[in-house]
Amino acid sequence: MNIATFFEPLSVSFRKSAGGATITFEAGKQYVIANAQLDRIVQDQTVRDRIYKVSKLEHRLANFHVSAARKLGRHRVLLYNGSGGYGDQIVTWPLARLLHTLGFEVHILTDPGNNLCWWNFPWIKTVNMLPCPWEFVKMFDDFICFETVVNTDEHQDQDHPLDVMLNKIGVEPSSIAAELKVVRPNFTFSEAMSVKQHNQKPFGIYQLSAANTVRCLPPSESVFMAVKLAEAFPDLHWFALWDEFVPPAYKETLEAKIKELNLTNLVPFTTQNLRELWALAEVAKVVVAPDSMMVHVAGSLGTPCVGLWGPVAPTHRVKYYANHVPIWPREFCPHAPCFCYAATFPKFCPPRPGGRNICEVLAGISPFEVIEKVKEIKRA
Repeated sequence: MNIATFFEPLSVSFRKSAGGATITFEAGKQYVIANAQLDRIVQDQTVRDRIYKVSKLEHRLANFHVSAARKLGRHRVLLYNGSGGYGDQIVTWPLARLLHTLGFEVHILTDPGNNLCWWNFPWIKTVNMLPCPWEFVKMFDDFICFETVVNTDEHQDQDHPLDVMLNKIGVEPSSIAAELKVVRPNFTFSEAMSVKQHNQKPFGIYQLSAANTVRCLPPSESVFMAVKLAEAFPDLHWFALWDEFVPPAYKETLEAKIKELNLTNLVPFTTQNLRELWALAEVAKVVVAPDSMMVHVAGSLGTPCVGLWGPVAPTHRVKYYANHVPIWPREFCPHAPCFCYAATFPKFCPPRPGGRNICEVLAGISPFEVIEKVKEIKRA
């Protein structure tokens, strides 16, 4: 995390997940900017030339500890998890609720695009976006800053992200009941009612791709999986999800199969209808997804979910989701789990003739195994 000051006024557009915002920086004012956002800024020579000063923020922040803060009467906290996208925000919901139950006034700071994850919770006072003025941050008693939690940790001796955050603020994870480590989204009336337009027939949801290509099937294999699910469960209408961040090959391959088989439906989602998608997941018969958003959406709602896992061990991500059934054939790779968060395959992947476009563990997942798991857990 950084504090930056600019010579001249400057407007910069930031995007993350399925949303974004344009931030205008005043000249001579100090702004808090995440590392990833600063990297985005300095790639532009024109913008880089307008930077006056940049300093690291961490040494200005006191370590937050629940007991010490309560003893000192410090109660207004600003909470930030900048690890990744929607899933990381969902994992942080229980932490925010716990802070509220302990008597703290909880305010949220998010990257542009992630703010909608925090809407409509009665125990959240305000939702704010980064970058923001340093003077704004100083209005709070404490800034609980998790710029990364576990996504950049490739070692195997790691905990669930929520437990990592609990440890950091002085709460023993085992002292919190497992059922309190999952929080359901709170839908508005219109979000809940939006389900009706899709609810004429029982349906399942299949997420085509994760934001990180290493953690999901490539386009042809992913679409093949969707088609096999549709063929195996003709009683369900299957929604195959994609968004603007999914490579076009997924959409194009699936559209060709739709024309050929007419078995699946293509659902683009954006910031405007993402929460409606979540409401849809609440009444789905089953969700099938890689290590990405829909795994956490289904987990938070209690919707049955079959997870397709590769470089990451599912026990480190979904151990508090009651209805999650992971498929993780780790025997296909001697390095699994490698916890790779990079967008390219790690250097220790077993070599493949012609190069690599799929994690060996994910490649070992059979559609027939997925179909059997769906049969076991889908709602009647």
